[in-house]
Amino acid sequence: MFLAAVARPRYDHTRKTFFDGKIGVWPFVEVVAAKRTSRNRPKGAPVTMPQNVNSDVYKSFVLDKVVPAICERFPVGDLRRGVRIQQDNASPHRHVTTALLRSSGVQNVSVINQPPNSPDFNVLDLGFFNSIQSLQHQKCTRTIEELIDAVKAAFFELPMDTVSKTFITLQKVMQTSIEMLGSNNYTLPRMNKNATIADLATYNVQCDASSLEGALLQLDLRLGEESQLEELVNSHQ
Repeated sequence: MFLAAVARPRYDHTRKTFFDGKIGVWPFVEVVAAKRTSRNRPKGAPVTMPQNVNSDVYKSFVLDKVVPAICERFPVGDLRRGVRIQQDNASPHRHVTTALLRSSGVQNVSVINQPPNSPDFNVLDLGFFNSIQSLQHQKCTRTIEELIDAVKAAFFELPMDTVSKTFITLQKVMQTSIEMLGSNNYTLPRMNKNATIADLATYNVQCDASSLEGALLQLDLRLGEESQLEELVNSHQ
């Protein structure tokens, strides 16, 4: 299992070059002593094994790997304005919060969770991991170490335009969800990005004003219903 972090590619005015959006990829592994002798190693030799990911492990990866990589690679101007880490709702992830980062001395990075039941809002699952897997499968691997090297190589070999296109697809998914009033009952939208988009780094999907107004109205109604329900529950306590 790997932890990956990406952002939308953009021009870095401080470094005078393009930031490719690839923050980093880290394997969840640990080195342990071999429990028995095999033809490849004697008993007690150090071997790399998959690591069980609990809340403490995930928290250490975010604080010790992801945040430092963001501070190192992210465009300085954007980092000063603040960076948000979006994570899914897996149980170990819930312990990593903005409050935790602040208590650990991290000031310009915050944490948000992606909406529940919305897997298409995860840019990694939306297409990034598939693209990496296609590159990784081109490399022959026989050991965990070789697999790790292959995944890392595929991560950094992935063209910047592919990363940009995935973020544009994410915007299109968000637009579609807004038009569906927050529903996830839709077909993934298709866009002929190569033919219709001249500058992938700056292009943004435009949401229809009436669709946005309708979604905001529906949101207000839903929040009102939840508030009334909460008042009703409290009145009976």
